[in-house]
Amino acid sequence: MTKPHSIIFCDIDGCLNAGKHVALDLDALGHIRAQISTLADLGVMFSLCTGRPQPYAEAMAQILDVQTPFVCEHGAMVFDPKTEQVFPMPEKRDLQVMADLRRHLQTIVGQENTHTFEPGNEFGLCLTGPGIIEKSYAEISAIKDDYQARCSTYDVIWAPSNCAVDISPKGISKQTGAAWLLERFGAAKYTTYAIGDSAGDFAVLSFVDHAMCPENAAPEVKKMCPTIAKSPTAMGVVEILDAILEEQGR
Repeated sequence: MTKPHSIIFCDIDGCLNAGKHVALDLDALGHIRAQISTLADLGVMFSLCTGRPQPYAEAMAQILDVQTPFVCEHGAMVFDPKTEQVFPMPEKRDLQVMADLRRHLQTIVGQENTHTFEPGNEFGLCLTGPGIIEKSYAEISAIKDDYQARCSTYDVIWAPSNCAVDISPKGISKQTGAAWLLERFGAAKYTTYAIGDSAGDFAVLSFVDHAMCPENAAPEVKKMCPTIAKSPTAMGVVEILDAILEEQGR
């Protein structure tokens, strides 16, 4: 696809899966894969937009047969699976701040080894582990607030998800990567969609003209989404893509 007229940005955790350590709904993902193919024929590009690092996002892209660029590391990286190109979004000076923050966090992250750094992040940071994954979204938000307060001298972006706390360089969010891809492909923002479920999706959901979420989305996300699926996670995304396909005339 050289120039899509529209792009769908879709989160992974809480949208395409039910969180870490939960088996994937392969039937639903197979349905989504077929929908993505039909959408591509109509000139609509499907792009992952996740806080997860590139290796996990690429694996999900392979499951869905998504060969177009996607946003990962909470907007800090755009990756093109066809060319293997990495496009970093932060400035070099902000990456130094992230490196300093990582060193500081290493002195306070612990909670009896139940809070850990997610491997694979190059430009952002992600705090996860059993002591976070097993908590509710509200509890993860409180964990985020605690770490943020203890690292208040670092000018970075903090965002909770349903299984982690994502930390991005200053000015970087999922919107950053989405806007970069819109410019690269020349797609119009008013024809663009975003699917998300948690606070980390606020920026991209408010950026696009069509904000959508599955049934399991956080209450504050539902408030900003005119379209809310009746089903949670992957089956909710199936419903959303069906609605987009109907809108596109199929």
